[in-house]
Amino acid sequence: MTFQITFGLIERLRREAIGNPQWMPDASTYDYVERSAKVVAVLKLVRAAHGVASLELLRLNGLFIDMGMVTRGVFDSVEEVYFLLEKYPDTSKHVDQFIKAFFESDIHGYLSASTNEVLRKHIRSARVRCLKGAHDQKTQDLLDRIFKTFSGYVHAKYAHVMEVYGGAPDFNLSGVPDAAERLRRAEHVVLQANSVIHAALFAATAFGLSGLEQDIRSIVRENLQ
Repeated sequence: MTFQITFGLIERLRREAIGNPQWMPDASTYDYVERSAKVVAVLKLVRAAHGVASLELLRLNGLFIDMGMVTRGVFDSVEEVYFLLEKYPDTSKHVDQFIKAFFESDIHGYLSASTNEVLRKHIRSARVRCLKGAHDQKTQDLLDRIFKTFSGYVHAKYAHVMEVYGGAPDFNLSGVPDAAERLRRAEHVVLQANSVIHAALFAATAFGLSGLEQDIRSIVRENLQ
């Protein structure tokens, strides 16, 4: 599956599910008036797809630390889609809290948001239930390990910084030049793109967008062949 196909499907989901934001002349911003799990989930998919585009550019330029940081962002956004839509159209107190905090972070309020963020353990547990049908500790532990691994790039842990040193004399601050190392990470980008498209399929199913759901399923099947 090419990344452009993924991007096209995410934009189609966005158009069919929530449409375009409205221009607010007083604030000079575009805004979604509806404050709902649907809007937040679709915007999280937009962020995740944007991250996939960034990952490919970073990979091609050997910027592996920032690849790891963006991967964390994609991973988080995908988890949040499952969390938000686990019981859609019903919500929960944690989903309602998440939605409230999300919209408090608009252009005017992002520095003064008062609602606490939902703990990541609640978000991850929802993803596990969606994937496995019930709580599954092995899956929970696997997702925790992935999260911790890519958090190391966000927080500039020792091993993650050392990844861009290839031997004397210098660190590769403008990108690791080794073509083989860049190619080796291509699979990482594909895996993130796949996670985004599967989350989009979950969303299309939740929203009852049967035509889009069928099209995504067809593309996923083709990709598995």
